[in-house]
Amino acid sequence: MKHKIIIACMIGLMTATAAFAADEPTNEPPAAPHSPRPMFGILPPHILDQLALTPEQKAKYDPLNAEFKSEVAKSRAENTGAGTNAAPGGGRQAMRELHKSYVEKVKGFLTAEQTATLDKAMQHGPGGHGGPNGGPNGSPPPQAPPPGNN
Repeated sequence: MKHKIIIACMIGLMTATAAFAADEPTNEPPAAPHSPRPMFGILPPHILDQLALTPEQKAKYDPLNAEFKSEVAKSRAENTGAGTNAAPGGGRQAMRELHKSYVEKVKGFLTAEQTATLDKAMQHGPGGHGGPNGGPNGSPPPQAPPPGNN
């Protein structure tokens, strides 16, 4: 008999807790759609700082950057509803080509020294933190030595 009363009390407590929790408003905003990465523009801010663009170069870069962001937003909107019929990685490759074309446009108004700085920065990947394999300039990270006699 005691077991039935304890079980009934536990069920009542769990039901009351669940009902109370469902009534509480949450302060969390609704989930935003997935965004693959933050949108910097043609070049991330740390690379722009390294280039130290002149006011004339900045006047050329800003509209080009706005145009690039518009193209990226348009491309993302077109590929959002693609579903399973889209070729895997097709949108990513198109974005790479688009980015590459705009970087070439930027190089058109840079000095030789700035172009060399940009090329060096771009070798480290978009975030500037190592190559695709995790090591600097794309070299694989060092391997641990094989276990041996110590």
